[in-house]
Amino acid sequence: MITRQFILAGAVLAAIVPALAQDATETTASVPLRATGATYPARQDTSQWLGSNLIGAKVVSASNESIGRIANLVISDNGAIESVVIAVGGVLGVGAKEVAVTYRSLNIVRNDKGDAIDHVILAATKSDLLQTAKFKTLTQQMAESR
Repeated sequence: MITRQFILAGAVLAAIVPALAQDATETTASVPLRATGATYPARQDTSQWLGSNLIGAKVVSASNESIGRIANLVISDNGAIESVVIAVGGVLGVGAKEVAVTYRSLNIVRNDKGDAIDHVILAATKSDLLQTAKFKTLTQQMAESR
């Protein structure tokens, strides 16, 4: 009986050892699904940012003046980030004015380890953003039209 268990354990081990021996570089970044055509990315690339790192990131001007923090992202139907909503002014987020800027206007700086965002540089100043129109969400626009 014990011999059968050892043989079975050996067979299972022999079946999984080749899979464990594969080099990590052989894996693909995403796994396509045959039935749906969808793809599930397996890892973040060095040229990509996590939304959770971008939201809340400190925004400064080119002269290192503190502007505010990123409050939200405006994403198109095709998945592209079109705008970034920045909370400008206020105290601890209270009384801040939300202003949107294009994503392309941002210069994102990584932290020393390179795995997250340290801060975001914007060519505009805090004064420039305080003078622009307040960003309105679709919900806010619909409520105003009623």
